[in-house]
Amino acid sequence: MRPIYIFILLCLVMPVLSGCWDKLELNDWAFVQAAGIDLADDGRIRLTTQIYKPGGTNAQDMIPGKESSFFNMTSEGTTVFGASLLINNELGRKIQWSHMEALLIGENFSRKRNIGEVLDFFSRSNEPKSSMSIIVTHGDALTYLKDKPFVDNNIGQQLSSSIKTTEKQSGLSTTVTLTDLSIFAKQPSATFVIPFVYSAAESTLPPSNTTAIFSFPEGKLLKIVPHSKTPYLLMLMNKYQSGMITTPCSDSKNSPKQNDAFRIDKLETKISHHIKDNSLLLHVNVTVSGSVMELTCSPLGTEQEINHFTDQIENKLKKQLADTMNYIMAEKADVIGAGTYLHRYHNKRWKSWETTWNDRFSKSAFTIEAHVQLTHTGIDTGRPFTNAGK
Repeated sequence: MRPIYIFILLCLVMPVLSGCWDKLELNDWAFVQAAGIDLADDGRIRLTTQIYKPGGTNAQDMIPGKESSFFNMTSEGTTVFGASLLINNELGRKIQWSHMEALLIGENFSRKRNIGEVLDFFSRSNEPKSSMSIIVTHGDALTYLKDKPFVDNNIGQQLSSSIKTTEKQSGLSTTVTLTDLSIFAKQPSATFVIPFVYSAAESTLPPSNTTAIFSFPEGKLLKIVPHSKTPYLLMLMNKYQSGMITTPCSDSKNSPKQNDAFRIDKLETKISHHIKDNSLLLHVNVTVSGSVMELTCSPLGTEQEINHFTDQIENKLKKQLADTMNYIMAEKADVIGAGTYLHRYHNKRWKSWETTWNDRFSKSAFTIEAHVQLTHTGIDTGRPFTNAGK
């Protein structure tokens, strides 16, 4: 009897092992590498999908006789899902979102429509990666998907890598994922930043990335942060990873364009919240450690010279951080999460302030403290190259 039971069991298992669980073969899928959202002329959603093309080559290597590794398809609809179905019909394949690296949202759409309207589709489906980058583009997102990537195989991967490298190397932007926005959308006073990129075609050099300020539940672009303020904004948010600060040479004989370069290897920001006389007082404490990357005029041979150098860095930090605090307060943009702190730890106070929070935040007082530690001066001596022998 036992062999019969084994035979029956095998008969039941074999059909399950012999086929695809979802009944779709590889040739039935169209794998999306990046997608763009724009506002159509009639107010509908314009969806552009960049789809992997099997057997293609790297886009940068396109020459006569070779084909790109991707192609774009665009459709319009009142919903993202409806627009995607039209692409399915045209392709004769079902769109697969699991390989998507980045979702690009055009500036015009971001200013006029709630980005939550399109994010809902990607967060509700089980296919898109929760770690995919969300990026806002200067102009239409469609334009960027037509660009050729510099190194990577598609523009979605290129832009996502660009943001991540910018975040780690120069502190001019920050990575924001679908998961991050899902969390932001559930917070009170949800004001946050999203990477904002410019097309390389607009300049002879690749332009610098920056950030744009958004707020839920409105979900619209409020302000594009100037390049000069973005690093200090990320410092205030405690999201700054690495970057550079320059200090001008103080010697009047030197050219005003001569600077020393200090690399920030580690930065930590702590903000203390105090309620006094029915108003909020913020104390920002920034601790920095880093190294010298370039010396033009500042000798660092003695402790006194080192202290003078770090004092210059501290003074510049405090000034720029203060300017940035005044900037976000003038814009009534609580990107530093003061409202979230009050909601968690002073809930009764928050309930009485919530309806007027933007105005209260703009009138908050603040103090800034900075501490800079020089870890090393590199493999050379603590003197500028031009006078190292003096």
